[in-house]
Amino acid sequence: MLITLITLITVMLSQPLMATENHSQSASAPLPSVVSTNLCADLLLLRLAAPEQILSVSYQAQDPAQSPMARLASDYPANRGAVEELLYFEPQIALTYLGWSGRPHTQLLAQQGIALVSLPYPREIEDAFSMTLTIAHEIGRDSAGQQQVSQARARVNSLAERAASYRASKTSPAPRALYLRPNGGTAGSETYVDAMLQLIGLRNLAAENGIRGWGSLPLEQLVADPPDLFLLGYFDQSQPQSKSRYGRHPLLRRLLEQVPSIQMPSSSAWGCGGLELIDAAELIADRLATIERELAPVPERVELQLEMNAPAPEVAR
Repeated sequence: MLITLITLITVMLSQPLMATENHSQSASAPLPSVVSTNLCADLLLLRLAAPEQILSVSYQAQDPAQSPMARLASDYPANRGAVEELLYFEPQIALTYLGWSGRPHTQLLAQQGIALVSLPYPREIEDAFSMTLTIAHEIGRDSAGQQQVSQARARVNSLAERAASYRASKTSPAPRALYLRPNGGTAGSETYVDAMLQLIGLRNLAAENGIRGWGSLPLEQLVADPPDLFLLGYFDQSQPQSKSRYGRHPLLRRLLEQVPSIQMPSSSAWGCGGLELIDAAELIADRLATIERELAPVPERVELQLEMNAPAPEVAR
């Protein structure tokens, strides 16, 4: 009986040590190698991963016209998202998007030890945070993900406070904004564009016209009831005529001369709906403030001061 009790105590005392050893082994385990297959996955991987984890990024990430991280991405081999390329690089994890064409080969890749992790398509800013934390966990970089999200939340809170202060200083309704692409496409409710507009204190004209998700407004309707602000996406890229007739229409060009607009640079990659949304929201808020200053009337007291400082007219002799 005494021997049994001693044995039990010995086992119990050894368990915390064994657990500590197992935790140490887990903490020191090598990070999984990763390949990303499209721009949105690339940007998330470059934000989160340790450099030695990254085997390849897509060619889009290395294009300065599309990617805000082109210089960093150029440090790694490029891929075009083909299954053959994944088999060549042999990553432990491949980051893809839901519509990736190689999905039918998931079983083949799994047999080669390659796990597919698909990025969801965010609708809200919180979705971008959740996606960041999920991918960080998948690649063994929880701490990096938490740090990125913590910093992004602080910036979102700052934008919300800025918008609240702006609205408190106004008596008129919030300006109506419309996101517009050269093909006439826009974003209604339940999209990350709508979430971003709300964050910075703007109303979404597309959502107010009943558009849910991605859609379009007839040009005649837009001319009859224009927004207070256009948010232009991809107007800085050359587009085939078949995909830019709406953007080239004389009625719209005339409207764009009359209504203030903010051009979103394609190189910002904000269309991914990830943490790049915060950069886009800050850019819009800054440019909106500039537009308001430019359109503001000259205060009466300034005009009076200018008159007082004007040279006195000469008296005829």
